[in-house]
Amino acid sequence: MAPRPPLDELLSLFRATVAAEGITTGAGTAAGDNFIDAALTGAGDNSFVSMLAVLYPGQPLLVDSKDITAFNDGTGAVTLAGAYKGVAAAIPAGVPYKIVTFRFVPAEVAALVALVTALATDIKGAIGIFHEQADEGFTENVAAAEIFIVTLNAANTRYILRDLRIKSADPGLADTITVKLYTLINDIEVNVDSFIITNANFGTYFTLVDMFGVPHVAGDSIRVSLQGSAAGPYVVAGQWSHGKNNV
Repeated sequence: MAPRPPLDELLSLFRATVAAEGITTGAGTAAGDNFIDAALTGAGDNSFVSMLAVLYPGQPLLVDSKDITAFNDGTGAVTLAGAYKGVAAAIPAGVPYKIVTFRFVPAEVAALVALVTALATDIKGAIGIFHEQADEGFTENVAAAEIFIVTLNAANTRYILRDLRIKSADPGLADTITVKLYTLINDIEVNVDSFIITNANFGTYFTLVDMFGVPHVAGDSIRVSLQGSAAGPYVVAGQWSHGKNNV
């Protein structure tokens, strides 16, 4: 059999979505949340429930749609989830309508919203992904006092320090600059590793791997500091990037 033309396919699909159509035969209730068409009587109890009623289809200034919550088989009264246009006024006789087969059940929609909300919470929470943050650069005049260049320790937040690059000026033959990494050990902040910049290696753009032997650092508290062995000061510049999520 030859295939049907595309237009015929579209018309068949469109017609399949229309459960009923007609013109109201009497006025609905004063609440404005139902309409009556005697031609619908005999369709069967609870017919059209969860389908969508469209009033004044094709009339842009009048059209409105509501999901159907009940149907009276004896009178042909169709009950809607809300008043037409949100106004408490009876829907009169003579109003054109269509009932389409799409399901619009408020409880089902609410359940889907709750599911999406829960998934979004999980994504932002402990089992979710890290949200990448903008890079941060720094330039510090390092002397004998310790200066923190990375501080990631806000409450209820988990971090991953993805990259850190440091370039120091020459501290001279007699002095050094120490880069210190602090993380938690048994929930107490500890200086877990250190790296020393000297006159012999200052020309390198140091990375996390160079300084601490790891490609990244993760945890609830991460801090990195600089401290000179003497007054200096020595200029140290760098850039770092991180991600975070809520826990």
